[in-house]
Amino acid sequence: MGLAMVGCSNNTEQLDAFKTENEELRSQYTESQEALLAADSDLQRAKEALRSEQERNGTLQGQLDTRPEVVNVFENIDGVSASMRDKDLALTVASDLLFSSGSASLKKSAKSTLGNVATALNNQYPNQSIVVMGYTDTDKITKSNFKSNWHLAFDRAWAVREYLVTKGVNKNRISIESWGPTKPLATKVASRRVDIVVVDE
Repeated sequence: MGLAMVGCSNNTEQLDAFKTENEELRSQYTESQEALLAADSDLQRAKEALRSEQERNGTLQGQLDTRPEVVNVFENIDGVSASMRDKDLALTVASDLLFSSGSASLKKSAKSTLGNVATALNNQYPNQSIVVMGYTDTDKITKSNFKSNWHLAFDRAWAVREYLVTKGVNKNRISIESWGPTKPLATKVASRRVDIVVVDE
């Protein structure tokens, strides 16, 4: 009888040990499952972040791919900076390169630059509309025959238009806008400029 009781006691202890071990295993399993779910969640977030980044890169690449290669043609012209404004191509030429202070007469040195611009326009954009925009700095005119910066900006834009026409750009597709001092840039020098905008139609 005593041996039987010892055996029963041992069985109970083993059963308790098995239960404890089972509970520990269940706890470890639960923790492993939770860790796995957390890892899956982190992986999903990482995949979503990667997909978002790939989409953003794809958008940027698409913008680069749709950026006209001819922009490089204009960027290689001394004194001209080219940029895309939405779908329009904007060529900016510093007025100080084109004109003397307070003047709307083209410098001789400017004619080479504008001649190259006209050639590129005729080759790359033979039929599209062009807008020549004149800008000035915000200083009031005091030593010039022009009544205002608006008049100066207009005449400078007109001079650029007329020279482009002499170089073969159809005058019927060139219009003029005078913005005067209304859109100044970071410096006065940068503010004095003429934009030649090829309109995407």
